[in-house]
Amino acid sequence: MVGRLDIRRIGVSIAAIMAVAAMAFGFALTSGQIASAQGTQNFSIGSLVATTSQTDLREQPAASGAVVVAMPVNAQAIVLGGQFNDGWYWLNYNGTQGYAQGKSFVPVDANYQPVQEATSTPTSAPKPAATDTPSATGTPASSGTQVAIPSPTTDITTPSTPGDYSGLWLGEMSTGGNVRVGPGLDQKILKGWWAGRRVLLYESSVDSTGGLWYRVSDPPEAPMWVHSSLVKKIAPVKYEGAKYKGKWINVNITQQIVTAYQDGTPVKVTLASTGIVARTVNPTTGQRDDNRTELGVWKIYYKLPKQDMKGGSKAGGDYYDLKDVPFPQYFHISGEGLHGTYWHDDFGHPRSHGCVNLSTPMSEWFYNWDKIGTVVWVHN
Repeated sequence: MVGRLDIRRIGVSIAAIMAVAAMAFGFALTSGQIASAQGTQNFSIGSLVATTSQTDLREQPAASGAVVVAMPVNAQAIVLGGQFNDGWYWLNYNGTQGYAQGKSFVPVDANYQPVQEATSTPTSAPKPAATDTPSATGTPASSGTQVAIPSPTTDITTPSTPGDYSGLWLGEMSTGGNVRVGPGLDQKILKGWWAGRRVLLYESSVDSTGGLWYRVSDPPEAPMWVHSSLVKKIAPVKYEGAKYKGKWINVNITQQIVTAYQDGTPVKVTLASTGIVARTVNPTTGQRDDNRTELGVWKIYYKLPKQDMKGGSKAGGDYYDLKDVPFPQYFHISGEGLHGTYWHDDFGHPRSHGCVNLSTPMSEWFYNWDKIGTVVWVHN
């Protein structure tokens, strides 16, 4: 997790920050690099994996993430989500959750035996992957188990054309399942999402077999689709109309949705992760740090292509030290701003120290679209 850049903690003055704004930065991390995981195995949600060497389980899917626990050789874990960034997975190891890179693991069965890949040639149409057919418990069905596939939520009416934001719905994964690059079981699996992961239903499409699919990403993000049986509706996306003139940004804390407006027309809608109240007590003050994103009407006053961010407390358990955070745009004097996020994929839920976390492609879009002085309205 990360959020506001705590200027006081890292000893940087506002004047110094404003001076840095004039410097040119080059951002090397691309969405293609984030999406690719060269030399990394693909693990499905709910599968068992075991370490091939001593491996650190970290609190973020990045090498800079704090170590939660060290996993010895042959340690077994359950895959909860992924893959993220450069081949990172969200794992459960003996009740402890964290992130590790897939290259350090192999798939195993309940007896720690390596899982053999099938070599026979199918004689009929391929069957749906286990994680496209949810079980009653929300975990992938085991081999040979017959499960009932929930019917699609037919009362969700989603746009049928790209770029139409007039009827978007906020949804949630009702069970863990595959995220595919297109609408159909024949499409490549991009990654897996867990039960409870929030989604925006941008577009619906029916595949060649009559199956209903939802597009859950929007350009410039890579195409991502999930089967309708894996999704339950939460609420229609709330729009605000022409509250301000020209370009302005709406941050809805309740829905965890950020919308770019041109007068009263939404031109980009995306999930976000805003600030939370820290779960741990600050050992210095004896109180819980309030990391909620500040409500109010602000304006972007400072932006740059990337920046290192650190803050929190090691003793308090919320320390972070992240390199090259992409496209930060500050709107509050405390250091709160919009920025890209490569260390988690849990958009739709509060996770930050006060900032508004966006996917890296979306943060770049906002960075190129808005300007210094653009209004940012943060509200419940």
